[in-house]
Amino acid sequence: MFKPLWEHGRAICFADGWFEWKKEGNKKQPYFIQRKDDQPIFMAAIGRTPFERGDHAEGFLIVTAAADRGLVDIHDRRPLVLTPEAAREWMRQDVTGAEAAEIASDGAVSADDFTWHPVTRAVGNVKNQGPELLAPLSP
Repeated sequence: MFKPLWEHGRAICFADGWFEWKKEGNKKQPYFIQRKDDQPIFMAAIGRTPFERGDHAEGFLIVTAAADRGLVDIHDRRPLVLTPEAAREWMRQDVTGAEAAEIASDGAVSADDFTWHPVTRAVGNVKNQGPELLAPLSP
């Protein structure tokens, strides 16, 4: 189902970071994960267009990879975040599916390049918006 999208359906989703929820006791605590250097994140994605059609055969998904090193403490999967150079390669139209898989493997940003902190549970409600949702919780 997804194999053809590796060849002709690649996209990049830009972000400052992402949220993951970690079970702590009988509650779940959200964490905001971002690059240590505050640079934008380029998440590998695959999808199908045209988006204007409005049917169920279109949309996109963010490619995930196994979490490594400290990130596994938060969640066992994470978005596949590419370096800027790898993101450019990922988007080249002449890249084959096999080459895309190689870019995904070799162009991923290391878990060592990320930092995370707990944030308010208000991030769980889509009605809540604003930079205060990204602020670290006080210890």
